[in-house]
Amino acid sequence: MVLPVYDRTPYNVEYYKDGVKETIRRVPPPKLHELEEGDEVSIIRKKGDDWDKGDKVDIKAINPRQPNTLTIEKANGDYTFLSYDDVDLKEKSALHYIREGRDPFGSQYLLWP
Repeated sequence: MVLPVYDRTPYNVEYYKDGVKETIRRVPPPKLHELEEGDEVSIIRKKGDDWDKGDKVDIKAINPRQPNTLTIEKANGDYTFLSYDDVDLKEKSALHYIREGRDPFGSQYLLWP
């Protein structure tokens, strides 16, 4: 399994303004949380009629260029975006154990150095 990397390498964004090509340099913000893809979280603040406080959802993805914005998904396949401080961790995924160097499945002999 390849772990996602959240580095802060600058990148350039090109866009057109009034017919002239503009280029700006951006740097991704630092990741301010310990959440990983696949974690089960509950919503702390209501997002809308479909995303109530207390709903348990999974983290579908974390964009490396915006690591503090989470893509969350319900069991029925609906998904939306939330800030990391709008959710509370309920259950960790295997990525936590892999980052810590521990075996998430109890088969330590299968892990290579």
